[in-house]
Amino acid sequence: MKKFALILAASGLFLTPQVAMAQDSGERVVTTMHAAPGKYYELVQWLAQVDKIRAEAKLAPREIYRHHNGANWDFLVIEPPLVANEDDLMEAAAKKLEIKPDPGAFRRIVMDHEDTVVGGPTTATAILAGMQQ
Repeated sequence: MKKFALILAASGLFLTPQVAMAQDSGERVVTTMHAAPGKYYELVQWLAQVDKIRAEAKLAPREIYRHHNGANWDFLVIEPPLVANEDDLMEAAAKKLEIKPDPGAFRRIVMDHEDTVVGGPTTATAILAGMQQ
């Protein structure tokens, strides 16, 4: 149920054609998030809630990096490859945890975000070897 994941915004950020590719290839979706003014703490709570739902659903954990210096993002999130029924698992876990969807939560707490699909980790030598095939 992609609608639920979008509402929860747990996976909703990543429901793009690029993610369909990530599911098939084992690639990762990397997202940077910039908290809306005054919403940093709420964003951290939201990230923790998504982690709790993922754990209950027995989905692989995400990697979350907290910004310390440099660019204007607050968090970088690396998603594991999607599983075929991830939305259904997330919905069932949220229901079991009695976490109700909040359709506007993500837009209230995140000023901007950027998603990209990446492959790796790898080495330059491995990339060169693949290019020479």
